[in-house]
Amino acid sequence: MDGAESAIIDLTEAAYDLDADDTEWLSAVLRRGLPVLDHGLGVAGWEYGRSPSGGEVEHRRVRVASGPQDFADRHVRGVASVPSEVLRSALGTGRATTGSQVSSELGHPEALESYTSHVGYCKDVLYLTAVDARGAGVSIIVPLPEVTTLSRHEARRWQMLAAHLEAGHRLREGVTAAEGQQEAAIDLPHHAEAILETKSFRVAEATGCAQRRTAVQRLRDAAVAIDRARGKMRQTDPQKALEGWKALVQGRWSIVDWFDTDGRRFVLAIPNAPELVDPRGLTERESQVVWMAAEGMTNKMIAYRLGLSTSRVSLLLRNAMQKRGARTRPQLVKMTRDLPEPDQA
Repeated sequence: MDGAESAIIDLTEAAYDLDADDTEWLSAVLRRGLPVLDHGLGVAGWEYGRSPSGGEVEHRRVRVASGPQDFADRHVRGVASVPSEVLRSALGTGRATTGSQVSSELGHPEALESYTSHVGYCKDVLYLTAVDARGAGVSIIVPLPEVTTLSRHEARRWQMLAAHLEAGHRLREGVTAAEGQQEAAIDLPHHAEAILETKSFRVAEATGCAQRRTAVQRLRDAAVAIDRARGKMRQTDPQKALEGWKALVQGRWSIVDWFDTDGRRFVLAIPNAPELVDPRGLTERESQVVWMAAEGMTNKMIAYRLGLSTSRVSLLLRNAMQKRGARTRPQLVKMTRDLPEPDQA
């Protein structure tokens, strides 16, 4: 097994690091994932704004992790040459694809040609995106030497990593917002709803939805799976480790490490559901799967992102189809795409 492959777990760990400050977090994600990200032409992270209400994408900052240091300027010129409506669509939630694939899907192959002409030394670009409810976005940008169509296996791997990038990004934004609210003090760190010990993964304290018996067992199972992924499995079978580390638990919680003042390690379950506003009669979970289906995600990938079973995702989609009066999945997707974007764009 190629030792560099373990970097997919390194990247995933870095995505959930709440101790890294805002200026360092993305750089740390890039640095730890570099062995699997870099295709020989460098890697960069792009911070941007994509307002849920529409409008142009706002450029904020480029962090170059490897490759030419002037890539930041080249990238800025490249994205500035792409029509705003194409760029906005390309930077949808949890994207993990290549520029050639998405420009073809959107019917604008010239967009890639324009971008690469400004970069000057690549023919395609792999990118992963994450956007929070306020429209603050980050993207991992990987220039490619050739026009590239991802295999099914490759696409799934990058989509899983994009799911963790988005969950980690949203988690940081949510924790910061919660800690800034003038509310009564919450006993558990980072506004968590459960804290688990790491020897037995017993739920030591829980509040709210995490007190339910089914939730307790799901949280424990998820914490055990993540602990295995971060152990020897990251070296022996990193792909299996990544498969086992779901982006959420029951569509609600992220699992992260926390150390008390004595240095003892615990695991927190912190609320981190995608923020959706759906006035059309769907439940929160139904709304989540419908919007992800509208983004072109398979049931298997939706299940991975939400920490649900694929059968549960299928049931939620069927329920949504009945409520919306749709007879087929494509019809449901079209209905959803014709509606205004939710807060989680």
